[in-house]
Amino acid sequence: MEGKSMLKLSHVLAFLLLASLFQSLMARDLISDGIEVLQLPVENDGEFEFCPGKQSWPELVGKSAGYAKQIIQKENPIVTRFTLLFPGMPKPAAYICGRVYLVVDWKLIVQVTPTMG
Repeated sequence: MEGKSMLKLSHVLAFLLLASLFQSLMARDLISDGIEVLQLPVENDGEFEFCPGKQSWPELVGKSAGYAKQIIQKENPIVTRFTLLFPGMPKPAAYICGRVYLVVDWKLIVQVTPTMG
């Protein structure tokens, strides 16, 4: 019996030694490496927001995609990525904070309200 407990103790010590060799995985380390990290909702006036700032821009329908991109980045600085879609194309199911969908026609005129997602 004493041999089994010594074996268990040696396994625990080996595990602790190996674990001490690895760096802890912190969200701030991932962000500094440029990896997107899921953010928890933030409470704003009693309501929870997943992404802070403006989420949609109905006033940009009928404007050029380039102009829309400038206005969106000015009004919500967390937006870093734009995805161009044509009418009828499905949006990907993954919601990404900081990505805006622009549904445009062949002249790159915004056809549908740009939204975060």
